[in-house]
Amino acid sequence: MSQPPEDEFEPGHQNPYHHERPMQGARGFGLFSKRIMILGAVMVIIGVIGGFSAMFLVKNGSDSIFMDLLMLAPAGFLLGFAGITGWVISGGK
Repeated sequence: MSQPPEDEFEPGHQNPYHHERPMQGARGFGLFSKRIMILGAVMVIIGVIGGFSAMFLVKNGSDSIFMDLLMLAPAGFLLGFAGITGWVISGGK
């Protein structure tokens, strides 16, 4: 077996006490993506609870303004997915 060259970099090999500063939290695009993800989750919860409760409580199939709440679920899912994708792209911090 061949030995690695002496000048090859190995993290912590020369200085085992090396410590990198932690990031100071989400900034810019990461923070925006987190907020979009939370907004999407809230929209899904409101859409599912409000939409299905209106669907089961409305009699005779009459149209109700609350039936439109069910459409918040897919829109919220899309916003949540976009938020997760942006958060991962920004580094997940």
